[in-house]
Amino acid sequence: MELLFVFAMILIVLYYFYQKRPKTHFPTILYQDHKKHVLNYKKINPNNKQPQDLQYTTYLLSLINELPQDEFILIYACLKKWEKQEEIALEEKEGELNIHFHKAYTNNLVEDQLFQMLYCLEIDHIVENEVIRKWVEVDFDKILEWKNAYLKDIQNKLKQEHKFVDGRYSLEIYQDLEKVLGYKKYLDAYKEIETEEENIYAMLFGLKECPYHMYTFFIMKNDDDKPMINSSLK
Repeated sequence: MELLFVFAMILIVLYYFYQKRPKTHFPTILYQDHKKHVLNYKKINPNNKQPQDLQYTTYLLSLINELPQDEFILIYACLKKWEKQEEIALEEKEGELNIHFHKAYTNNLVEDQLFQMLYCLEIDHIVENEVIRKWVEVDFDKILEWKNAYLKDIQNKLKQEHKFVDGRYSLEIYQDLEKVLGYKKYLDAYKEIETEEENIYAMLFGLKECPYHMYTFFIMKNDDDKPMINSSLK
């Protein structure tokens, strides 16, 4: 049993360093015309144009396995989007995150599934940090299902717009992906992360400059710095 545990820990460590490896691979995007095009990171020019659509940007990154596997990052990005839309207010201090609801819904149908999971926890239109942490532990499988639905929803929209047909992508999608990666390169190499918008995308891109530490908000820890599991929401 101990050997199995050690083997599992080794795999986790190896996976961590695999995720942090330098980008030397060049993902291939298949076009609708059955031709191949390779995304060469070295040739993508940096640009300071900020992406406007969080769901679309998330999907583009998922196409080339650039989207962080940490679901909490996507949750927090959605929270910041809702705050900008004045549907909620976030109170963040000393590793605590409280959500104050101004509305009972959000305007994106698939985002609203996540919104409603949190809204049903509100007391006097507030969800406190402790409740958020317990919700993550109890409903983590539902969060995973939501993330998959979030990506599937944008894929279906692209199919309806004929930008994604028979498993192949349009040139427009490839160009948008280049722009997103150019913005990532710009944030990573050419400036300090300063604005809220830059912070959100730096977090989504997994950049080291990002000041937000997701686990302080969403994961409950004990003195040994190990996750503390709660059996149910109270």
